[in-house]
Amino acid sequence: MITYKPIVIPGGRRKDGTWPVKIRVTYRGVSRRLPTTLVCTDADLTRSCRIKNATILQKAGELIQRMRATTDTLSPFTLESWDVDQVVAHIRTELTGETFRLDFIAFGREFIKAKDEGTRASYTTALNAFARFLGRDGIDVNEITRPMLVEFQDWADQQGRVFYNWRKGTYQATDKPTVAGGNSGRWTGRLAHIFAAAKERYNDEDAGRIVIPRSPFSSLPKRKAQRSGQKALPVEVIQRVIDSEPETYQERLAVAAFVASFALMGANLADLYDAVPIKPPYWRYFRRKTKERREDRAEIIVRIEPEAEPFLAVLAEQPGIRIWKSHLVADTQVNKYLRSWCEREGLEPFTFYAARHSWATIARRLGVEKATVDEALGHVGDFRVADIYAERNWSLAWDANRKVLDLFDFRTKIGQNLQTPSATE
Repeated sequence: MITYKPIVIPGGRRKDGTWPVKIRVTYRGVSRRLPTTLVCTDADLTRSCRIKNATILQKAGELIQRMRATTDTLSPFTLESWDVDQVVAHIRTELTGETFRLDFIAFGREFIKAKDEGTRASYTTALNAFARFLGRDGIDVNEITRPMLVEFQDWADQQGRVFYNWRKGTYQATDKPTVAGGNSGRWTGRLAHIFAAAKERYNDEDAGRIVIPRSPFSSLPKRKAQRSGQKALPVEVIQRVIDSEPETYQERLAVAAFVASFALMGANLADLYDAVPIKPPYWRYFRRKTKERREDRAEIIVRIEPEAEPFLAVLAEQPGIRIWKSHLVADTQVNKYLRSWCEREGLEPFTFYAARHSWATIARRLGVEKATVDEALGHVGDFRVADIYAERNWSLAWDANRKVLDLFDFRTKIGQNLQTPSATE
């Protein structure tokens, strides 16, 4: 049942001394306020800010009758599937004739211009895929429905894997099959962020202006990719990685990158690219994935333990080799050579991300507080603006890293006799 009531908001008095009257629309226990041209003076209100002026109540009642007439014509089956935002949007459209239009794909392309390079590319891939699915390069935001998105999910998972081509600066589809949920999970996640940004920009709940009433992504079935190789590795497997002497140059780089990440509290490859020494043995970087969502730009300061130095030396010895051509392709290349090394060693394949996951899991098993692990990994977590001005005690994270590394024997020969590959290798 939809209910209506004329109200003034306590504390909503204007500078001219008047109080704007709004109509509160309530449906399924959720309320929205629609603005009107009616106003009250102090004399028209009780001490509790209730309207007592009979003329104003009569005019508000007439407006409510018009609102109720717009919803009385709706089928019960239609209302059953609607929420209060859709009801309010219907009332506004019927009473004012307003029809809001927004090209979702065009808005998305503008929205992602503010993203960094890697994130921008992944959002562009999702938008391009959605356009291919639609067969057109535009769609009104209010045309997007849950059934449409479910069809898009099915279509997305029938497409091939997508890789970033650093030479062309674009993502390209291949004929290789993707894992279940591999494309749909990523693409619908990006589209949902764009949709939420559109609602945030154009809806004004306080003013009762809800021009994008639907939330089709909120009830969409989650299809997370069933990736293998990202779970935490046993200590014994990590020790085998540390002890390994890969046969090829590329595998040595991949193994060195994996162990370096593990020894640097789970730094990602893109972060290794950006990190700069500040005063040996300390290293600072701003985590790419969360720096736009934290006021401190996700700053992380790592104390480089002696165990990490041989592996970092391997990575620094030949800068600019194909595997490091771009941080956007580095994950793919490193995972490729980690997989080939695992096959040779008879191990279940794992990805580069397993280094980060393993560090966090081992640290927690050693009794390190979750907050310390989150800070070491650069998670968004419960970070507050006040934290910027407080002196950060990185020693807790460094001590945690020391505990983790003490579990392993780092006597390794990986950095010795590393030969530069030939031009044809």
